[in-house]
Amino acid sequence: MDIRHSIAGNRPRVGIAFSSGFFGFFAHAGFLAAVRESGIQPMAYAGASSGAIVAAMAASGMSTPAIREMLFGLKKHDFWDPDPWPSVLSHALRLFRGYTGYLRGDAFARLLERLAARTFEECETPLAISATDLTHKREAIFTNGNLIQAIRASGSVPVLFQPATINGALCCDGGITGKAPVEALAKLCDLDIVLIHFIASGNVEETPHSFLKKRFTPWHIQHLAVNIARQKAYEKEVDLVRSRGVDVIEVTTDAPPISPNRLGRGPEAYDAARRAALKILRFE
Repeated sequence: MDIRHSIAGNRPRVGIAFSSGFFGFFAHAGFLAAVRESGIQPMAYAGASSGAIVAAMAASGMSTPAIREMLFGLKKHDFWDPDPWPSVLSHALRLFRGYTGYLRGDAFARLLERLAARTFEECETPLAISATDLTHKREAIFTNGNLIQAIRASGSVPVLFQPATINGALCCDGGITGKAPVEALAKLCDLDIVLIHFIASGNVEETPHSFLKKRFTPWHIQHLAVNIARQKAYEKEVDLVRSRGVDVIEVTTDAPPISPNRLGRGPEAYDAARRAALKILRFE
């Protein structure tokens, strides 16, 4: 399908959702660059986890060069703020009772202060960010108030980051309750098309029973089970939005994965996603 021709020719109302994906913000930003180069002007954005960061960048009106500068200059120490080892050992002696994560998340919050907006209300375009509300055991959707806190919560990967506290509730990774907040995006405004830049969970795409060949197999079984559950939750959201007459188009760009110790490959992931998206959008 020629997505770009469909969008440009009919002038539909388009919204973009960025899925969760471990350190996938480089690929998301490359996709966003391609969207802008194609002339598509989204009416709203939504994101989960790493996708929440780029959704906020887009909604707040950050330019493509500004996004590139922020991401390409990212270093591990910019967000890596673990508790001191004496504190970790103290929690270990208490069998980690009350211990909520390795990284405090304060450095991550300071990093997010470089965004063009501090609140949802300051954004140029409607924005929805998802998180997992551990206190009330539900998905949380944020569309107003403190933008930095919402992104911090959405990006707080369990075990790695300590949950963020919002209105008394402990909130973590938005990708846990669903890969992308598609329904939340559709509720922001009347849309004809929802474009989803989707980063698949790697173990969901592996061959059957491949987890049995890995060390620490029980951990891989649990991890796979969680990813299956959130994939199914996401698919149900997509079906629900489609049942309301909205055309949902999922785009995958297969950019190389990035991790905290492989940030140097971020530009490569950005460029790969941008090139793939331009081809999909029929711009090249």
